[in-house]
Amino acid sequence: MSSTGSPTGFYTGLIGTVYAAAISEQRFGEDRLFTGLVARADGTALELGSGTGRLLLRLLAAGHRVHGLELSAEMTALCRAQAVSLGLDPVVHQGSFAPLDASLGGYAALYCPLNAFSFIVDDDLARESVHSYAAALTPGGILALSGSAGDAAVLRTRTDWVRRPDVPLGDGRTAHVEERRRTRDGGRLLAVERTVRVVDPDGRVRTTEEGTQLRRLRPMAELAQLFAEAGFTHLHAYGNDADHVLTGRRR
Repeated sequence: MSSTGSPTGFYTGLIGTVYAAAISEQRFGEDRLFTGLVARADGTALELGSGTGRLLLRLLAAGHRVHGLELSAEMTALCRAQAVSLGLDPVVHQGSFAPLDASLGGYAALYCPLNAFSFIVDDDLARESVHSYAAALTPGGILALSGSAGDAAVLRTRTDWVRRPDVPLGDGRTAHVEERRRTRDGGRLLAVERTVRVVDPDGRVRTTEEGTQLRRLRPMAELAQLFAEAGFTHLHAYGNDADHVLTGRRR
């Protein structure tokens, strides 16, 4: 049994394997927004936190110009393996988006899906990161970040462990996933705790792994303030505080 507390650690090992299997075929409402952004970009886009390539590879297969950036070597390896099966050769930079390395630049658009920006729980680091995104964009380039302040009513009432859908892993093995979400620091942070158990066809538990991940709950107004401080204009919000995407244009 192991416990992981960092965003990178949360997507390695058994938890990372199960996450990759569970999410590979999923589609989310925000995907259309990011796809449209990349399609309209006057140049190459960069996906912050490209993970297993769930969205990145779909965009490449559709003929769009897009690179990936991913911190987890395991997720990048899964992305490249899937790309080979699809006949694709993605450009995936290894590194963090908190902040971006200064060597990354000249992009027409940057986008960060699945609320991955919330992994940056420190507000000063988040501010520095958004400034680095501005520096990586060409003039007039677009930044799009998904975010969430959580559903306050749900977070107050649902603090028990919840069984998630089982994830098939092949060879008859199944991952049983339990998750608990609790707020910390007066509702500023969300702690996501997961326990994964790999079960054989005969019902025996072979492996168990636990992990805790912290996310920063940011209302749209807070995210908009970060954009404004970095010099972004033409801000536009989609959704609501519980689940949103904010876009802005670099001057």
